[in-house]
Formats: sequence, structure tokens, C-alpha cells
Amino acid sequence: MKQKLSIIVPCFHSERSLPVLMEAIVAENSWLNGYDYEVILVNDGSGLATWEAITALAEKYPFCRGIDLSRNCGQHNAILAGMACAMGDYIVGLDDDLQTHPSQLPLLLDKLQDGYDIVYGKFKQRHHCVSRNLSSRVSELTARYLLDKPAELKACPMYAIRSFVRDEIIRSSSAYTNLLGLFLRTSGRIANVEIQHFDRVIGKSGYTLRKLLRLWSSYLNYSMKPLRLLLILGDAACVFAIVWMLLLAVTGVFSLNTALPAWMLLLSGVLLMGMGLVGEYLGRMFMIVSKEPQYVVREDTGKKTREHFDSRCG
Repeated sequence: MKQKLSIIVPCFHSERSLPVLMEAIVAENSWLNGYDYEVILVNDGSGLATWEAITALAEKYPFCRGIDLSRNCGQHNAILAGMACAMGDYIVGLDDDLQTHPSQLPLLLDKLQDGYDIVYGKFKQRHHCVSRNLSSRVSELTARYLLDKPAELKACPMYAIRSFVRDEIIRSSSAYTNLLGLFLRTSGRIANVEIQHFDRVIGKSGYTLRKLLRLWSSYLNYSMKPLRLLLILGDAACVFAIVWMLLLAVTGVFSLNTALPAWMLLLSGVLLMGMGLVGEYLGRMFMIVSKEPQYVVREDTGKKTREHFDSRCG
């Protein structure tokens, strides 16, 4: 029996590039025929023209399915909408501009067979402008600090995941979604594979500065480190203030005037510590509300064990 593959494409004002993308997918018959595959095109509130192109492709290709979101929700939320409908054993992601090309997908799927749960493509050379490369670098450093992303792991819009990863991340109910954050909290078996980054076929990127900032801020949904930083700063300020006052006492120059700055620093440290403790409680409540998983089950042999137990006791 063939394994099922779901290809998810978030679409934003891409009515001209989508027919080209579908032709490129169909042209990969040499390996796609090994799967029962579907293509899910998610219109991220980009207007009637894109939706008309999607419905036309859905009529032309029986394996194509279109989803029309009522408003622009952002690329990562659109991907989750597609994942919620996906039926594949493996789920892969593509952009709608062909910079991530279907010809590179076998590389990711082959890497999954090495025992990984999530495989990201890693571009040999990026075909982005300077400003986009700079924003990617800032995002990379932020993810390392807030999400504890391994330094060697690179993220890009082309990925392949197993179905249990999809089952877990679609439980997320936050509107400020970040796929990398969801992936990292779901499994530690994540790998990279080198892929080629292609030139954009038609149009330009739909990411404005505002959207990039919104995506960057979504990292905060998966980390309490900014809140804990207040507690650390408060501790450091208190320790420094106490050492300062001890030095004043030892040197014999302790007085109201000389110790006033140290007292102010100590008070500031106590206030920061209090804010940090309150932030810790708020952060833990937020993680509960956002359904931070206690654990994620990759596989369970219990059914087989149960059947064996029942047969012996029957």
C-alpha cells in the first residue's frame, strides 16, 4: 500500500504563479507516483483572483484541494489550516512562488527515513535581497535564545514532518503562531538537508516590515526567558548593591550620602525580582493556556501488548 503525502501551499496574491507551481508538481511524477498524494492550496485572505485560480486548479487536478480563509491570518496560521485538513502520513510545505521547488522534496522525505520526525531544508545559497537576509539573521539569533534552537539547525519554508507531529501542532489555539516554535516543542529529532533555493518566478514577497515584525514577535509565545531575565537582573542588582554597601562599611566611608546610591540599587533590584516572580507565574499560566504539551507520544506498542495480555487471560 502506498504511503500518503500531503503538500501544503499557503497562497497570497499568487494567482499567476500557482498554475506554474502545479505544473512543476505534476512534472515530479518520477517519485510522486510512489505516494498517494494531495496538494492543499490555502488562500490566505488574498482576494477573489487567487481563489478563482485555486478553484480552477482544483477542478483540473483531482488531487488538488482549495481552502479559502475569510481574512488574512498570516502564513503560519494558513499552514495550520491546511494541516488540519491533511490526510498524509507525511506532510511537506512549499511556498507559492517556486523559490522552494517541488524537485527538492525527495531530499527531505529521504532524510525522514533516517529516523527523524522533522526535516528542514537548508539553502545552499539564498536568493533574497539584503534586507530580507538581515531579517532572517535577526530571526535566527532570536530563535536560538528564546526557543533554544540548536545553532546548526537552519529553518526555511520547505519542511517535511511525520503525521504525529502534525496531530500535535494543530492543537495550538494561538493566533500568534510560529511553526519553528511548535516543531521544537514537539520533537527533538530534527535535521537539515541541503536544498537549492530558486529565483522567484512571478511577483515579489508578500512580507512587509510589519508582517516580519509580527512573525518575529510570535517567538514570545514559546519562551518565558524575557520574563525570567527580569528576575536575573533583580538578583544581580541586589547582590551588587549588598557588596557595594559592605565595601563602604569595610573602608569606613559608610554614610547616608555614600550609601544612598547602593540603597536605590538594592530597592530597584527588589522591585525587579518581584516583577520577575510575577512574570514567572504569568508565564506558566500562559503556557498552560497555549497548550504547552507535557509530553508527545511518537509511537505506542501498547495495543500489541494489550492483545497479547487479553489472549492469555481469555
